[in-house]
Amino acid sequence: MMTDGLAQFFATYGLPALAFILAAGQFGVPLPTSILLLTAGALQASGDLAFWPLVFSGIAGAMVGDHAGYLVGRLAGPFIERKTASSPRFAASMAKADAFMAKRGTTGVFLTRWLISPIGPLVNVAAGLSRLPAGRFALADLAGEAIWVTGYVSIGSAFASQIGTIADLLANAGWTIGAVVLTGLLGMRLWKASQRSRVAARAIRR
Repeated sequence: MMTDGLAQFFATYGLPALAFILAAGQFGVPLPTSILLLTAGALQASGDLAFWPLVFSGIAGAMVGDHAGYLVGRLAGPFIERKTASSPRFAASMAKADAFMAKRGTTGVFLTRWLISPIGPLVNVAAGLSRLPAGRFALADLAGEAIWVTGYVSIGSAFASQIGTIADLLANAGWTIGAVVLTGLLGMRLWKASQRSRVAARAIRR
């Protein structure tokens, strides 16, 4: 079972391994980080892990990954531009993240740590590209990751016997919320573009 495997994983490598995996996941590597936190919470409930060291390790690892993405955006602008030009799929994803950052700013960083997490890694890069001050990014990042890590560990601890069902429900809910938000942002951009076109057409007729 997954829980048994993770119990052995933590027994062998400890909390630094948890921090490393969360850092990789928040940087953009496709890993089941939320499910990992839920399972870690279940292990904490059984006495295999201590609550606060687990939470602090999780927050630290997640913030390392987030800040790595932020630095990529801050320092590797030309590379990202080339990547955007050569990959339509990446360009579309970055456009959504850029639009979200332009609309929400620091609040967007906070929300994508825990509520709309699927776009979090790209928002990190977008925050760096937009030159969001590092201090504001760090504070929003800390607040959001504290909610995410503490919340998922607590849920895993409270519902240890139903961890598989809880993980599936939360994963599906997270992707649904992300899809709704991104669809709304795209709709707003299309509506604004339509409004600009109408204004331009009226100006030409005059």
